[in-house]
This record gives sequence, structure tokens and C-alpha cells, in this order.
Amino acid sequence: MNLSHLKQLLIKHGITQTDLARILGRDKSVVTNLFQGRRQLKADEAAAIARLIGVPVAHILGIREHSGRQLMEPPLLIPFQHEPQQSKKRAGIVKKEDKFYLEVEASADYSAKAYALEVRDDSMNLIGILPGDIIISEMERPCKTGQIVVAQHYQGRGAKTIIRQYDPPFLLPRSMTQTFKPLNLEDGHARLVSPVVKLIRTF
Repeated sequence: MNLSHLKQLLIKHGITQTDLARILGRDKSVVTNLFQGRRQLKADEAAAIARLIGVPVAHILGIREHSGRQLMEPPLLIPFQHEPQQSKKRAGIVKKEDKFYLEVEASADYSAKAYALEVRDDSMNLIGILPGDIIISEMERPCKTGQIVVAQHYQGRGAKTIIRQYDPPFLLPRSMTQTFKPLNLEDGHARLVSPVVKLIRTF
């Protein structure tokens, strides 16, 4: 049985082979043999993984419908860092247990460290990032020169989440408004958080 689809599903949910071994109550070598094709996935193991991830057992087993199309995965829910204000009624934004999530296709390549953020100002309007847009960022990806990044700007006792272009050691606004100033990461008033990996335009 080819388990490449299962590997991808586990990666999306941030589950390592060590985690899987613990969840299944098996030794890590058993899981290694499973993914190397030296052992078959048992029905009870497939059921346990399906319960953990929240998908049908058939999907874990890679079973396809008669039409030849792969079974639909439930949407992946990416948590918002802060409650959205302008876009909370937009299709694809759901609220569960007082927390907001962005629904994306489960086949999209996001890790468990992905989060969504609603753009609150026009500090990046010259490059097309506007208030009400939603960005997706990934905590485990490094920030690189020239990227649009999420950062924290410390003001008094608190910190404000901002989106800027990274040009070491500066965080640069790209706005028609002159009120946004470059921030120097070396003076301790700002820090990088993570790169922006996707922009979603809302209407």
C-alpha cells in the first residue's frame, strides 16, 4: 500500500512519525517499517489515525470513489491570530468555541504552525495589501530578505502586530501614507515573527 498521501496528511497536521508511534501505541520502528512498505497498515491503526485527524478511514487507506475521484478531504482550519473585524462574515471564516478559523482546501500545503491574520491598516497598500485582506503566515518558516513578513512592534507595555517588507535590519512600510516609518530591528523595538506565504483578497 502506498502511504505517500498519509505522509502528506500527517505533515499538514504537524504529526511526526514519533508522534504517530505514540498515538498508535507502537514502537517507532513499526511506524518506520510501515512507511517503507515493509508492513501493512492495520484497520484499527487506520481508524485511530482517522479519529485523530478527523477524516474518514477510507481516506487514510487511500480508497477512491467509483468515479475515480479521490474522496474529498474536510477543509483545513487555520486559526486567526486575532479576531477578524472587517472580514468575519466572509465565506470561509468560521467560529468554533469562541475562536475564528479560516477554511482552506485540505490539499493545500500548510503546516500546523500556520495562522491567519486580517490586515488592519494601509501600511502596505503600494504593493496591493489592503485593509480587510487576509494573510496566511507560517511560524516555522524563516524570514528572508525582500519578503513580506509579520512582525511585532513594541510600544510602551504592549506590542502591535504589523506587516512589513523585510530589508535587514529594517522593516519597511510600502504605503502612500507617510505616517508609517521604517523600523530598525537592531534597536529592540521590533522583532520578526514569520513570513507571509499567501494573501487572500476579500470583497
